[in-house]
Order: sequence, then structure tokens, then C-alpha cells
Amino acid sequence: MSGSSSGSGSTSTSMVTNPMHEALSQLYSKLQGDAAAMSDALKPANQQMAAGGAWVGPAAKSWGSQLDGHSGDCATQVNAMLADVSQALAAEPAQVTTTEAQEKAKLMSMMERGY
Repeated sequence: MSGSSSGSGSTSTSMVTNPMHEALSQLYSKLQGDAAAMSDALKPANQQMAAGGAWVGPAAKSWGSQLDGHSGDCATQVNAMLADVSQALAAEPAQVTTTEAQEKAKLMSMMERGY
């Protein structure tokens, strides 16, 4: 067996990496790396509209107001995505039995195909 035998005396079931945990971990890392760019995605356009030189008039004012709201909402949405992925990751054990890993891999494959 591998190094740690401080268990509750379970039968020798081989444990393997949980593919769902691994995928969620990779997704979380990717999201963290892209969080700043996604949070500020609309900031340059919002600054241009707020400066008043990009587009003027009543339609521009209305559109600029909506842009300002969406720009401010980007960081909130990114934080919500990070929290959702973190919660899903915490719910998945890092190690599972071989059978469970196969089932999770099959489920992930079906999800990728849209089933």
C-alpha cells in the first residue's frame, strides 16, 4: 500500500485520482489566472464612454449608463464563478475508487457532448 495507513481499516480498495476533482481544480486555477482580466473587461470602454468623447447624445447616455452597470457587475460575476467552482471542488474528494473514477469520467464525457 502507499505510505499512509492511518485509516479506519477499510478493505484494500485501490484509490485513484478523481477526474472530476482534477478538472475542477484546473478550472479554478484557470479562472483565478484570468479573474483580473475578466473583472476589468469592460473598464476601458466604460472609461471612454464616461469621458464623453466616444459617442454623445441621448442614446449614448443611456447606453453608457448600461455599460457602467455591466462594467461594475463583471467583478461580481467573476467572484461568483470562483465561489461556485470552489464549492464544487470542495464537494469532490481528491481520491476515489477506480470504479468511481470511471463513472465520473463517463459522466464528464457525457457532459462535454451535451447529454
